[in-house]
Amino acid sequence: MKNPYFLLVISLLTATILCVFGQGIAYFLSDHVVDTYPIYYLTGLTILGWILYLLSFIMFWMFRIVFKIKDSNYIQYQGFIMIGFISAPFAVSWSFFVVSMWWG
Repeated sequence: MKNPYFLLVISLLTATILCVFGQGIAYFLSDHVVDTYPIYYLTGLTILGWILYLLSFIMFWMFRIVFKIKDSNYIQYQGFIMIGFISAPFAVSWSFFVVSMWWG
């Protein structure tokens, strides 16, 4: 991979989309994929979003500490990565709130 931080950015974007818009995606999947209760889709999407955030933190640590990658393009992604890490607690808490309200 030419730029390892691109994978990190994609992972953060996907996790944020899954955590924030999981309810709409769950309704869409319930209507168009397999006709089941959307709560199961929402729970799976939320867990997948949390796992992607966790993997993003692990990838960031591995890229910077373990592999000691000093990429010149890191400066370009640094702002986006920091915004992703700042927004992660808010997106995770929002998805936890939505899932807990659905489960009752």
